Amino acid sequence: MVVKSYNPDLAFNGTTLFGLNAKKNKSMSIIEVDMNGNIVWEYAVPVSIAKRSKMGLMDVKRLSSGNTLFIMQFIGIYEINPAGEVVWKHLDQATHDVDRLKNGNTIYLRGWAKKGEPQVVEVDSIGNVVWQWDALEEYDVYPFSEVGKEGWIHPNSVTRLENGHTLISLRNFDMLVEVNKAGKTVWSQKFLCEKGRTWRHRGVDGLHDDADIDGCNPHEPEVQKNGNILVTTRNPFTTYELTRDGKVVWEADHREVGFTSPRSRDVDRLPNGNTLIQVDNVLYELTGDKQIVWQLEFPEIPRFNPGKMNKKYEDESDSFWKQFKFKQLYRAQRIAPK
Repeated sequence: MVVKSYNPDLAFNGTTLFGLNAKKNKSMSIIEVDMNGNIVWEYAVPVSIAKRSKMGLMDVKRLSSGNTLFIMQFIGIYEINPAGEVVWKHLDQATHDVDRLKNGNTIYLRGWAKKGEPQVVEVDSIGNVVWQWDALEEYDVYPFSEVGKEGWIHPNSVTRLENGHTLISLRNFDMLVEVNKAGKTVWSQKFLCEKGRTWRHRGVDGLHDDADIDGCNPHEPEVQKNGNILVTTRNPFTTYELTRDGKVVWEADHREVGFTSPRSRDVDRLPNGNTLIQVDNVLYELTGDKQIVWQLEFPEIPRFNPGKMNKKYEDESDSFWKQFKFKQLYRAQRIAPK
C-alpha cells in the first residue's frame, strides 16, 4: 500500500483502520495505519477462522474501549483486545455491518437471508436475540416480493439512531429505510436504478420509477448532525448528502476526481467536515470543495473484477496467478488521536 497524496493542513489527522482479504490463500488481516501509511497495529485472523469464510472480513470497527469488533462473513462477529485475544464472539450468518450499541448490545446484518428469515438482528452481551427485523409485514408485496439477488433484500448497512429507530440500507430495493421499534417504516429514500432492472433479476419493470435521485446499490448511509443523510451509490458512482425530503445538498462523483470503479461501499463524514470514501482499491479523503487531501492506494488489489479475471484466464498456470494477490478492501474507519 502507498500514500499517493497527503495534505496535513487540510486532512483530518489520525489513524485509519481497515480489513484486507486475500482471495487465494485466505489470509486476512485487520490493519491500522498512520497518515503516512505506516502500520501501527495489525491483527492476522487465524487461519482456522479465515478458511471457513467465503468472502472473509467485512465490517471492522474500533470500539471506545480500544477493542476491535469485526465480522467474518457467514461465520460470526468477534471482539478482540489490542493483544489480539478474543474477548467476545457471536456466531451467526452475519454479513456487511456490525455496531456495538450504547447499551452494550450488538446489532448486525444477515445480508444473504432468504424471505422470512431475519435481515437485522440485535443481541445482548450473552447472545440472546432482543430485537430483529425481517421486512415481511410491509414488503412481502409486489413489486418487492419479486426481487431476489444474493438473498431477498440484501441489506448492507445498519445504524441505530438516537431516537431508537434503525436506519437500514436495502440494496436489492435500492432504498434506505428508517424503521421504529415495532419494525414499521417511518421514513424512506428511494433511488432510481436503471441497471438493476436486469442485474437483480427482479421480474418487475422497476421498483422506483418515480424516484428523483439516480443510483444503484446504496451503501453505508449515515445521519449527519443536521439530520441530512450521507450515502454512496453506484451507477452513477456518486456520494450524496441528502436532506430528509430527498434534496441533494452535496455530491461527489468519483469519476470527476479520477476514479472509475463502481465498487464504492463505504463513506464517512469526518469531524472536520471532510469525507472519507472507499472506492475499490483506494481510500481517499475529500474536502467540502472536493480537494483530495489524503489518498491511500493498494496496488496489490486489482481495479478489475476478480470474477471476470478468473473466467478469462481460467486455464492459466499457478505462476500466472501469483502476480495477483486479489485482496479486497471493504470498509475503513478514521480514528481520532487520543
